[in-house]
Amino acid sequence: MRIKNLLIIVFVLAALSLAAYGVSKITQITTDISLEEIKDCKTVYWEETEDVFGTCTQISTPIICDDEPLNTSCHIEDRSYNYSCKTGTNTIQKSKEECEDREIKLVIDKLTGLEKYDLNYGEWGKCSYTTEQDTLIITCDSKYDGNNDGICQSGESCTQFRITKDNIQKLMKNSRDDFVEDDKTFFLEKLELEAVPK
Repeated sequence: MRIKNLLIIVFVLAALSLAAYGVSKITQITTDISLEEIKDCKTVYWEETEDVFGTCTQISTPIICDDEPLNTSCHIEDRSYNYSCKTGTNTIQKSKEECEDREIKLVIDKLTGLEKYDLNYGEWGKCSYTTEQDTLIITCDSKYDGNNDGICQSGESCTQFRITKDNIQKLMKNSRDDFVEDDKTFFLEKLELEAVPK
């Protein structure tokens, strides 16, 4: 019965370690644009062995002579010394949350109503965003020929979206240092900011 219960616990922990869940965070970027970052997360479990320390005793048996240098009255004397030492180990269950960026959802408040957009970039690379006055700038760095850090550097394939209340501009670059609307050296699958139907 004990082994069966132990196997059930191990199975449940293994299943939980593979369970994925979504996490989102909404940020108001400008008065007209809000952004929701969505991540895929999972809890990973593992065990670590930690040393346990305590007090150990060492016994030595030196020969003591009371009449040096003649040494005719020598005897053996037990002496004990205490010191800190490893006395065993404990197995500790640990866990941590691992998350991967997956998607950005935008809501733009226009006079005609709310427009929603979805940027699903999880398989393409990593995106980051900044603002300049009333412009949201989303820069995506390809994981195929970049370092997948969301920061575009020279020689990396990148896509950039410059978003205002009234306009969405898509730019790209590959073997150049500046972003342009059409880079002939950009051969990767294009990343799209897709409008969500009303």
